[in-house]
Amino acid sequence: MRAIDSVGIVLAGGNSSRMGRDKSFLSLKSQKFFLLESYKKLKFLCKNVLVSIREEQREEYSKHVPNEFLVSDSISNLQGPLQGIFSSFLLFQNDPNIKNFLILAVDLPYMRIKTLARLYSKNEIIGSGVFYRTEEGIEPLCGLYSLEYLRFLFQEFEKGVLNSVSPKLLVQRGNPSLLDVPEMEKSSFINLNSPEDLRPPKS
Repeated sequence: MRAIDSVGIVLAGGNSSRMGRDKSFLSLKSQKFFLLESYKKLKFLCKNVLVSIREEQREEYSKHVPNEFLVSDSISNLQGPLQGIFSSFLLFQNDPNIKNFLILAVDLPYMRIKTLARLYSKNEIIGSGVFYRTEEGIEPLCGLYSLEYLRFLFQEFEKGVLNSVSPKLLVQRGNPSLLDVPEMEKSSFINLNSPEDLRPPKS
């Protein structure tokens, strides 16, 4: 059953500088574009799914995802993943039916649906939300963000007192619920940034 109180957000507005081309339109063997795979996974879990982009990406992305499901960056003095997260949050900040945002970066093509679904295993969402903890620390680009925590962060941003733009630090600061990644699902968090990363994982 899909969550009706969550909005799925595919973060696709990065510059893909190290990859040299837009990572959304890469694919692995027998798979569709990362963009479509990510969208499909979130759509399996959430009734509403949007793709966060830069406005200049809209023309190309609208060939693959309906235009109304694309969200352009809307904050002039902010960059990085937090730009896409805040821009998406602003669309729903006054919607009483929305409680959480399920965030997934487009460059995590090995992410499993069951790994995403486990983020809903907590009976109550407290603090910044529910996230995985790996050897690299909290994974902020695959997580269930609380709308109320994003509201708090955005208010700090507007006041000019937000002390970091790092999603990892901000999530950590919000006392999140943390999940460990089952051994068989660790490859879900392989992040692809360069052409060399496109080689299949060993496990």
